[in-house]
Amino acid sequence: MPPAIPGLAALLLVLALASPALAHAELTLSDPADKAVLKTPPTVVTLRFTEGLDQAKSSFKLNGPGGTIGTARPDRQGSKVMTLDGLALAPGAYTIAWTAAADDGHVERGKLSFIVSEPTPAPATPSPTMAPTRAPAPPAPPAAATVAPASATPATSPAASPADGGDAAPASAPGTDVLVPILAGLVLVAGLGGFLFSRSRRA
Repeated sequence: MPPAIPGLAALLLVLALASPALAHAELTLSDPADKAVLKTPPTVVTLRFTEGLDQAKSSFKLNGPGGTIGTARPDRQGSKVMTLDGLALAPGAYTIAWTAAADDGHVERGKLSFIVSEPTPAPATPSPTMAPTRAPAPPAPPAAATVAPASATPATSPAASPADGGDAAPASAPGTDVLVPILAGLVLVAGLGGFLFSRSRRA
């Protein structure tokens, strides 16, 4: 056997044993997924890798419409996961730029993207048709009080009823009231004159 063959076999054995230590930290999972279109904004972004990460050299940065939103690192040395939580993302396009440094010092880089869509507006509920409201009728004006016209002629006082309950005598005219005393005086004078005349004849 040539002397070079045992040496080559030993070299291959050493490389085979050392290969796990030389593995690269490759991305195996992302949440949200690459190029996802989300109706609900995520509150957490998570990246998972095949190998343990160097905490000081591994990170990812989340960028949105307004610029950089936040940066995440492994929570401990050798962790395979990087997480950024407590997010409140508005609708728009987002990118994740990540750097994964394995324990062997090899560095991998990559970029992901996702979109938060605008919420679909709810259909407007038609309002029920309202019948036109009729204005109340104005109150009727108060009825005018009917006033009987005053009579120009004063009412005549009824004559007093006679004591025997007969019909009331008609009221005498003003001229008759004056003539009655005169006639009575003339009758008295005539009677007195006749009496004196008859007495003088007897004498």
